[in-house]
Amino acid sequence: MFLGDNGKAGKFHHIRRNFDILIDNEQFTLQKLSRELGFYSIMKIGAEKEVEVVFDTEGKLLSGSGLLLRKKTNAERTYFSLVRISSMKNVTDREKKYFLGECEANDLPSDFPVQIADGINHVFNNLFTVNVVDIVKHCSPYIQMEILGDKYKIISGTGYEAEFAFETLKVRDMRTGRKAKIRNFSLNMEEKPGYEKEREHILDIIDRKCKELVFTNRNRFEIAEVAVRIPVQKPTENGKDAPKKKSKKEIKAEMKKKQEEEQE
Repeated sequence: MFLGDNGKAGKFHHIRRNFDILIDNEQFTLQKLSRELGFYSIMKIGAEKEVEVVFDTEGKLLSGSGLLLRKKTNAERTYFSLVRISSMKNVTDREKKYFLGECEANDLPSDFPVQIADGINHVFNNLFTVNVVDIVKHCSPYIQMEILGDKYKIISGTGYEAEFAFETLKVRDMRTGRKAKIRNFSLNMEEKPGYEKEREHILDIIDRKCKELVFTNRNRFEIAEVAVRIPVQKPTENGKDAPKKKSKKEIKAEMKKKQEEEQE
């Protein structure tokens, strides 16, 4: 059943930034943020638990055009939404999100092709030259993400608020069966006018003081898609497969072994 909603957007736009976690020590990072942010308060606001499924055609017609059709399930509700991804260069306006409507847990886009197609055409100005209803009918689950973690709020002395979370992303490619688990630091900032100084201060502290966090200009879907992608080995000139690239762990082990041999 497509339950619908008025789907009104919030008053202010939100920016979500994702960071790779190089050193996974939540308390260490929390203590550093609390110390470096000074008069800003940090408080835990609960646990994050939701499941997000991205739907697409077999040829990835939607995601290939910069459009994500998602179904999100959390403790409050299950709903369909759209995300339009623009240029990689513009972090601030890179994503635009649109609410489509609430639904039941087992519902698929093919159950409501007309409503979802109307939503796509309405917010994206007829992006596709083919029948969008047919595209939606042929959409199936592509990437599933189970998002778990602790959520925190940063509150400045001026009243500005931002949220961040230490997330574990359990990813599954629904077509190949490949799985991955990723640790991610997510920062969600509201773009309220007049609070540019507070936003820049938070980002500056993370950039200069939290070297264990590295900014990545990817959304959750892009992070998940890369994690479960099947690696392609390039053939060498003689036609044989190129040797597999060594991981950082393997390189470190080899260096350690070489040092031990030299000491002997």
